[in-house]
Amino acid sequence: MRRVAGILLVTLGAFGITLGLLMPTVIYDRLAVAPLDPDSETVAQGTNMTVFYPGALASGGNPIRTDATVTARRIVSGKFDAPEVELNGDVALWRVGLVVEDERGTLINAIEQWVCVDRRTAEGLQDCEQQKIDDGTTEATNVDQSGLQYKFPFDTQRKDYDFFDVTLRKALPISYDGEESVNGLATYRFVQKIDPVKLESREVPGTLFGGEAANITVDRMYQNTRRIWVEPRTGQIVKGEEEQKQFLRGPNNREFVVLGGTLAWTPQTVQRQVDAARDASDQLVLLTRTGPIVLWTVGGLMVIGGLLLLLMRPGGSPASRHRGRRTRDPEPEPVPTG
Repeated sequence: MRRVAGILLVTLGAFGITLGLLMPTVIYDRLAVAPLDPDSETVAQGTNMTVFYPGALASGGNPIRTDATVTARRIVSGKFDAPEVELNGDVALWRVGLVVEDERGTLINAIEQWVCVDRRTAEGLQDCEQQKIDDGTTEATNVDQSGLQYKFPFDTQRKDYDFFDVTLRKALPISYDGEESVNGLATYRFVQKIDPVKLESREVPGTLFGGEAANITVDRMYQNTRRIWVEPRTGQIVKGEEEQKQFLRGPNNREFVVLGGTLAWTPQTVQRQVDAARDASDQLVLLTRTGPIVLWTVGGLMVIGGLLLLLMRPGGSPASRHRGRRTRDPEPEPVPTG
């Protein structure tokens, strides 16, 4: 019975040690992937924003508000029936819907994006049959969507990355800007600064710039300062804000703002993201640190205990203590000679 118990302890201990070795390597590699179906929603809001309403211009009203409360709602979900997507594969197809409205429910902007994402690096992939960006006026299917997409990689580093901007339709550098606690969660802060850049040329009434009613050609411009807070173990974004400005540049470099102000994630969104990131981070710590240490400690003790049981003799003393002893026959008594 003692021998059976010893073999069992050694076997279980060796299994625990092996599992402890596999958890931070093989098992972590299988589990540390972005989801196929994120099913996430973030809400950003800005007050006292400048918004241009083309419909009001057509009806003779004031087309500009500088006190609008704007809400941007983004939903990220997945699609499983794309050719590139496999259940245990490295590629996910994400559908991203963005709707921007004011407090009256007036639609300001809407964008739908389909992008294939590498589940390990969070980078957008170019080879994707169903990728597209649709802003309601034009649909582009040949956009290079490389760069990080709505997530940072696992084990995010203190360095610069390329982050995709859906308005600009290209990736630009986003720089590491320090550490910061968000609702008690340690995060890395990143900043992406986009200087004024031309998006397109379009015709608008000259009256927007104080001229005649006849149409004039102007440049539609875009600039943004984006700040993102990332939980580094998981790469999850837990907080975000944008100081965005879209404007028309007309004669003599005069500007006409069509959308301007700061949009920041609501406190409810931030707390929800913090809770999710903390849970995911705890699971990764269990895989890479706590779990292996416990398994190595318990497994090692079980192996030692099992070996001691195997080396014990039925009497309770280790067999090794008896191996050096030799059994001697009793010496014969001397025989009397006289």
